[in-house]
Amino acid sequence: MTSTLENKILAQWTGHGSLESIETAALEKWVQTHPYSASLQFLLAKKYALIGSPLFQEQVQKTTSYFPTALHLHQILQDKEEDIIAAPLEDKVTTLISEQFAQFKEPIETIELAYEAEIAMAAKADYFAAQGIEIDLTKIPQDKFTQQLRSFTAWLKVLKQKEGIPVMEEMAEENEKEIAAIAEKANTTADVITEAMAEIWVKQGNKRKAIDIYSKLSFIFPEKSVYFASRIEQLKQKK
Repeated sequence: MTSTLENKILAQWTGHGSLESIETAALEKWVQTHPYSASLQFLLAKKYALIGSPLFQEQVQKTTSYFPTALHLHQILQDKEEDIIAAPLEDKVTTLISEQFAQFKEPIETIELAYEAEIAMAAKADYFAAQGIEIDLTKIPQDKFTQQLRSFTAWLKVLKQKEGIPVMEEMAEENEKEIAAIAEKANTTADVITEAMAEIWVKQGNKRKAIDIYSKLSFIFPEKSVYFASRIEQLKQKK
């Protein structure tokens, strides 16, 4: 136990900052008032050792019952060099923790990968190609669906170009065909219900699919049902 810790414990009990600053009689009174306090029993033994009291050995015997072994207590009471070593060590640990905390608070540099944008655009192109739609994605609004859409073929293409992943050409082409087939099958069986998708069907001349999407959107977004109804009427009247 370091002198710093001893002083903190003493201050909590008695209000004195060190064993040197408290009278022996005062500390003895604290021990009499709280006889089952291991901390006070130890501090009194330490005080007796400090002043060379003949009561030291007797107090050590009392204090021993509060410690795992008598040897442990003896080491704490007698090892004066411990205080000399512990203080610099505590300072070193405090400094190290402060430095690590300062590093933790430093902002983390974020790096945007340019090829991620290419992956997103390639993924969208693959999706619309599977639908049989030819469209320039840069000229339509980028809603949440089009921003999040991804395809395995886009990842394969961009990663091969940017990262130089060694892939056997024949195997790569075969895998891409299989993935494209799976994607096409999935796209034909699942409805893509977005306003942007409806507009795409309008531009492709497929009024039936556009009207179907607008009808579903009117149920999904009832607050815009009047707008969707007007779009449906416009499409029905359009030749």
